[in-house]
Amino acid sequence: MKTLAERRRSAPSLILDKALQKRLSTKEGPSATVDTCTFLLSMCSSRTLLIDERVDIRRGLHRQERHLFLFNDMFVVAKVKYNNNLKIKKTIKLSDMWVASHMDEVEEGSTSAMESFILGWPTINFAVSFSSPEQTGRWFYLFQRYINLEKEKDYPKSIPLKVIAKDIGNCAYSKTVTVTNTDTTNDVINAALPMLGITGSEREYRLWVYSGREEAPYQLIGHEFPYGITMSHLRDMAFLMQESKDSPTTSNLQEPFFMEQLPQEMQCHFILKPSQVAVAQQLGGQKTFKRRRS
Repeated sequence: MKTLAERRRSAPSLILDKALQKRLSTKEGPSATVDTCTFLLSMCSSRTLLIDERVDIRRGLHRQERHLFLFNDMFVVAKVKYNNNLKIKKTIKLSDMWVASHMDEVEEGSTSAMESFILGWPTINFAVSFSSPEQTGRWFYLFQRYINLEKEKDYPKSIPLKVIAKDIGNCAYSKTVTVTNTDTTNDVINAALPMLGITGSEREYRLWVYSGREEAPYQLIGHEFPYGITMSHLRDMAFLMQESKDSPTTSNLQEPFFMEQLPQEMQCHFILKPSQVAVAQQLGGQKTFKRRRS
């Protein structure tokens, strides 16, 4: 299973599968270099530009300069080329995004918490550094406000999420938790624990996700949205099924139980495991008990 450190280095994502490259190039945003004015004219014809800025984005120890554009319903990441032309690297719906102020879970390098915050979508997290604390606060506020506004348009607002317990003592094997579009990973863990018959809190357990397209499951961070990860996965699967001429209708995609209708290898699995700290403490306690008995 991929640890957080491995996620920081490799940044795996449900949307980086090779089979989805056509979708990424056609629906997630153009890869060709465009003039800045042309880009803004085309984007602002149907949406409002809220703010833009050239920033440093950091993932693990890798730092890049990017130009960010925040619209009322969409976020665009661009690379600045010659003559201030832009190469669009990514476009993301705001309803798929999350922000967080705690840097320690993602960022390993030295980044000022006053001028940075965490920005992500299924399932990538970046530390973004702005020009000043004031700009950081402004961006953070706008992201929170417009992400929440876009999430009000989500349908359905909640979905059933099957959580499987692994490497935990006497408890139920799995339970289905109702997850809303604003529930974080920590919220899901706290909801699943009593249903599985497990005592403790989210500090003692971690939620992992496995979509069948990665080498191994990887650990989610507390601020991520399992709802968004699941719905993003369903859209990806619907696209692949369209490509194979075995497409569900739009109404079927909206169905909460669409995940269960997918073949097992195409489903998105959520796995609850003890945290490494909790396991280490438990093993330490067992060794102490054995020494006392001897």
